[in-house]
Amino acid sequence: MTEKIPTASVSIETGKNFLIKAREFLETMENSLANRKWNAAALNAIHAGISACDAVTSVFGGIRSKSQKHEDAVKVLKQISTAPGTKEAADHLHQLLRLKHNVEYEGRLFVQTDAVTLAKHARRFVEWAAPLVDLQR
Repeated sequence: MTEKIPTASVSIETGKNFLIKAREFLETMENSLANRKWNAAALNAIHAGISACDAVTSVFGGIRSKSQKHEDAVKVLKQISTAPGTKEAADHLHQLLRLKHNVEYEGRLFVQTDAVTLAKHARRFVEWAAPLVDLQR
């Protein structure tokens, strides 16, 4: 039985707005890394990935995940995107989302290696997503 993932309808214009957010989160991530603010870098990496995912699913399918389960965003991306490299990109998103709860809600502090790893995944995912969304002019 296929599970129904809750989604919301969104326009291509809204998808472009999600890309703007992704780029802002990525820029803030880079600034946080430069200032050795590992927790802020980690959280902005994750939010960059989420916004970039919403941008891609918006322009490819007119929807975004609104599920409480973070992994559902990865499923929606794989179902919607026909772009080359989707599987690899989805793996980067998965690596970001699997730590979202830890970064936002757990008491432990993230260290440099954590932040740098998440930043790598965020950069790669946004670099994949941005041209797909930018083409929708």
